[in-house]
Amino acid sequence: MSNSDLYDVIVIGGGPAGSTVAWSLARRGVRVAVIERAIFPREKVCGDFVEPAGLRILESMGVREALNVASLSPITSTRIYFGPKLGFRGAIPYYQADHGLPPHGFVVPRHILDQHLLDRARAMSAKVYAGYAAGGIRREDGLIHVNARAKDTDLTLRSRLIVGADGAESLVARAFNLESNDRAHISIAQRAYVEGISVQDGEATVWFDEDIVPGYGWLFPMAGGRANIGVGTLSETCSRHGHSVPKAFAASIERLRIRHPGCAGIKLVSKPIGGVVKMYGGVGPNYFDGGVLIGDAGAFADPMTGEGITQGMESALIASSTLLKSLELGKFDASFLATFEREFRSYFDPGMLFLGFCAAVMRNWHFREFWMRSAMRGCERAMASKDFARTAGAGFGGLNVHPLGILREIGASILHYLSEGALNALRNLVIQGTIGNQAMLDDLVVWQSAWKSSVDADPDWHAAWVADITKRAAKLGPSLLSRENPRVRGLLV
Repeated sequence: MSNSDLYDVIVIGGGPAGSTVAWSLARRGVRVAVIERAIFPREKVCGDFVEPAGLRILESMGVREALNVASLSPITSTRIYFGPKLGFRGAIPYYQADHGLPPHGFVVPRHILDQHLLDRARAMSAKVYAGYAAGGIRREDGLIHVNARAKDTDLTLRSRLIVGADGAESLVARAFNLESNDRAHISIAQRAYVEGISVQDGEATVWFDEDIVPGYGWLFPMAGGRANIGVGTLSETCSRHGHSVPKAFAASIERLRIRHPGCAGIKLVSKPIGGVVKMYGGVGPNYFDGGVLIGDAGAFADPMTGEGITQGMESALIASSTLLKSLELGKFDASFLATFEREFRSYFDPGMLFLGFCAAVMRNWHFREFWMRSAMRGCERAMASKDFARTAGAGFGGLNVHPLGILREIGASILHYLSEGALNALRNLVIQGTIGNQAMLDDLVVWQSAWKSSVDADPDWHAAWVADITKRAAKLGPSLLSRENPRVRGLLV
């Protein structure tokens, strides 16, 4: 075997995470190979939405201009439905132009985005093996050996390090016994493209219905009346309650035609495709002798939204720092590569631990009506208070997740609701001679009913759910004191 088959780092997977780590390493003189089983451009199950932090990275990589984003509509506002009710409509309150962040996101189809990112890695001298499926992976005598096969070609590459960036069903994760299959942290999604929508420029739509909670549906508008539309929910919910994501997707299309004034004439123009996402609530160490896992392979997606493009690129930049040190010092064992976990947790944990806690609380499907009622009131509060909208709203897609700030705003809102309810109860007593407030009583009944339904349905699961919430609350610790999420300032690219 020749030296031409020997690389410093082999990256399995050429999506956003894999291309970003390959670009970051190659531009610093590291000999990198990328093995990607698809030949780009290719379709990918994704909402195609790139948030402000992702756009900041793309600009730093020299990709943003290549995407010609000036021809795309920036996403600056949203409307949110809870069942048939419109709960919120307005500007996205937590998009702030700080630290180089644009005050908007963009919808960039993955067949465009991924192609440009992989081209940037190639331009930095990364060797790309497109159309090659990685097969056997082993570590022997201090080197990683990867077998790969194309249509009529077999090859074996060697390297000192390997990066698993090959998605939720990661071959690398399986090869090094790091695969996670906890359904409580896996989302199942389906998406397609539609035409015939008519919305204000930059207005996305999100909705919550019983058949997808804990999860949601989305519509992200594109040019020419097109949009990316999809739904996602927990794998655990589908398994325990017999939910079908394809059925929920089809139902969402019909509901949008009725509920959304700009969607009466929508029609599918692509075949719906599905996939899975592994979220940060189930993140593991993600390092092993000779390598690391990043992106979806490492479960870096947002626990509340399932968004993972930006997080995947961020995990790639953090990993590249660890890998550079590893190559410099000649240390490739797991004990040294544990640096990766310390660094990604320092960056992600201040916000992600809290989001994981919130996701754990909401994963009990029996409480769906209570959560939707509560979220509806939260949206009403957000329409009236910009501070509440900016701080509390960041828990669903915002960058500066400030746990104590969110809890403080929600606590103040609950106190306001309770005091208002007490005044109404007193008014009823004086005027009508009756005690009570119907809305508050209804909330209490819904909560009690949900609790009883959950216990009766599966007492063991219910007990495990409560234990999981308690465990995650105890782990929040110092992250509760974070006033600014490190992700706001971003990473050195």
